[in-house]
Amino acid sequence: MIPAISCVSALLTLGQGDGKSPMPSPWVEPGYMKLVWIQSPNCGPRPEGVVVDTIVIHSTVIPTLEATTRAFQRESSQVSAHYTIGKDGSIVQNVSTFDRAWHAGVSKDVRGKENLNHFSVGIELVNLNDGKDPYPAAQMDALKAIIVVLKRRFPIVQIASHEYIAQPYGRKSDPTNFPWDEFKQFGLPLYFGKPK
Repeated sequence: MIPAISCVSALLTLGQGDGKSPMPSPWVEPGYMKLVWIQSPNCGPRPEGVVVDTIVIHSTVIPTLEATTRAFQRESSQVSAHYTIGKDGSIVQNVSTFDRAWHAGVSKDVRGKENLNHFSVGIELVNLNDGKDPYPAAQMDALKAIIVVLKRRFPIVQIASHEYIAQPYGRKSDPTNFPWDEFKQFGLPLYFGKPK
């Protein structure tokens, strides 16, 4: 079920602001359906004229929202996503959706378009990606709310797993055991598993 419109409305500012919130010390989770923007240095401009039309779902493999956010703060990691969602539905924005995050790596979608970082929004879910770690309802609520916002902002035509788009196939396996059926409600093609 898509989260209540009041929750979605609260998220309509995603991707706006100055993105200069520091890492909280001590760390405090933002809370269910709440967002803090902690800018990652690992990003850049999208190519001129690119149309953002894809959402890529990832699992962090890192066990906590805090540790993932710290990893995205390190320039040496050379990785980021637009959003990371904690188990409790807390959201950290790492990069503006109007900019290019570094989440997809060498990649190709079902249309044969390469380098998905150029035209996609990457969303990380805190999950060990071992096939046993669950995706709690609160986390799924936050993901659905973000998808609603992204569909309003961009002409989204597909949602794909990192596993599906990573080249060569088998380089990535995330998000393992993700509840894809819950996302049919968006009426978008869902691409996951092994490309046909």
